[in-house]
Amino acid sequence: MYFCSHAQIEYEYVGGIVLSDTSKTTYSYKISFKVVNELVSGYSITNMGTEYETKTTISGNYNKQKKELLIRETGIIYTKTPIKIDEESCFVNFSVKPFISEKTKSTSGSFEGMTVNFKKCAEGKIFLNSLEKVEDRMNKVAKKLNKIKRVPDSIKQKFQPLKMMDSMNMNILRKNQTLSIFTNDEKIKLIVYDGGKEDGDRISIMSNGKTIRKSYKATNKRNIILLNLDSIKTSIVIKAENEGQISPNTVVVELVDQENNIRALSNLKMGEETRIDVLKK
Repeated sequence: MYFCSHAQIEYEYVGGIVLSDTSKTTYSYKISFKVVNELVSGYSITNMGTEYETKTTISGNYNKQKKELLIRETGIIYTKTPIKIDEESCFVNFSVKPFISEKTKSTSGSFEGMTVNFKKCAEGKIFLNSLEKVEDRMNKVAKKLNKIKRVPDSIKQKFQPLKMMDSMNMNILRKNQTLSIFTNDEKIKLIVYDGGKEDGDRISIMSNGKTIRKSYKATNKRNIILLNLDSIKTSIVIKAENEGQISPNTVVVELVDQENNIRALSNLKMGEETRIDVLKK
């Protein structure tokens, strides 16, 4: 999918990466980026919707004359993968050639994984399709399903492209899960609210063991909490105090610093907890 504004073009592609080692492990992969004066900036998401989902900043260059796009991951924005302090992250680097602005719908090629110290840590194949192309395919399948009378309405309701694409973009906070966020800031905004129909969901929020909201009832009005990041790691625990009128407990949680706005949605039963670790770079 492409968006154009003031000579600035934005792109979204989804697909996968396959490691070339003996495991042949496959990961879902999405990139969203803009090109301004041949400079690329944006983000990637690996393992979308899974317990290992990771969002990473990307940068690069686009050489219009050579029709070549260079993209490299540069730093983790957030991850659900357990953090190991002594383990280096492995960042995807790849090029696309030919890449024609606003015309390239799909591409495939090789990638290399590199650490911040430029040590090779992985290699494999990458496959990408424009989000627009994927949505077109999904809409065609949805139309065919809707015409088949023997397909239950429950299946037809589940296969709704717009809802499915929205779910791909939603970061879900599940029980006993830790979302690790990286920041350069000394303070961060924590914003909580009910993003849909108010149904009486209540949550308690603790920061490094200190209760900052007790049995807070989420409404459509945004409740803004300013947190000082006094330590290297600030652990925020969110506990579902009930399940409201509609199960499960679903409260929107946003974390905002000077560079990023990370939006997530709780998916908890009464008494369950999820954790967000804010790590200072």
